[in-house]
Amino acid sequence: MQYLYVRVVKAKDLPAKDVTGSCDPYVEVKLGNYKGTTRHFEKKTNPEWNQVFAFSKDRLHASTLEVTVKDKDLVNDDFIGRVLFDLNYVPKRVPPDSPLAPQWYRLEDRKSENFKGELLLAVWMGTQADEAFPEADASGVTGVDGVANIVIS
Repeated sequence: MQYLYVRVVKAKDLPAKDVTGSCDPYVEVKLGNYKGTTRHFEKKTNPEWNQVFAFSKDRLHASTLEVTVKDKDLVNDDFIGRVLFDLNYVPKRVPPDSPLAPQWYRLEDRKSENFKGELLLAVWMGTQADEAFPEADASGVTGVDGVANIVIS
C-alpha cells in the first residue's frame, strides 16, 4: 500500500503575530478533505516538531498538498504562511533507499507574493516498509467524515 509521507521538522524566523510580540506556532498538513496538525509551542519563532504524517494514497483524491503554519490564539488562529506541493512531483522512495533529506521552504502568503519565515520539510511517497511508518502520527488527524487517515502501527 502506498502512502504520502510528510515530515515536519522545524521552522525558523517566524513573525510575531500576537499583540504581545510572540508567536505560538503549529503546522497544519492538509490533503483534500484530510488534515493533520502538529502540537503547538508557546512563544517560539524557531520551533522544532519532528512529526511524521502518513496519508494513505487509496483515500486521496487531491492533487495538491498544503502545509500551513499558523499562530494559535484564543479565538481565531492567525495564518503565518504556507507551502504547496503538486503531488505529481513528489519523489518516490523504496527502502533500502536512503531517507529523503528535509529541505527548507519559504513560507508564502495566500497570494504567493510575500515570504514569512521558513519551514524544514521532507515529502515523499513510500510504503509500509518505510522506516518512517511506525513514527507516523495520528493525533488530531481527521477527514470530513471524522475518520483518521493517518496510520500508525
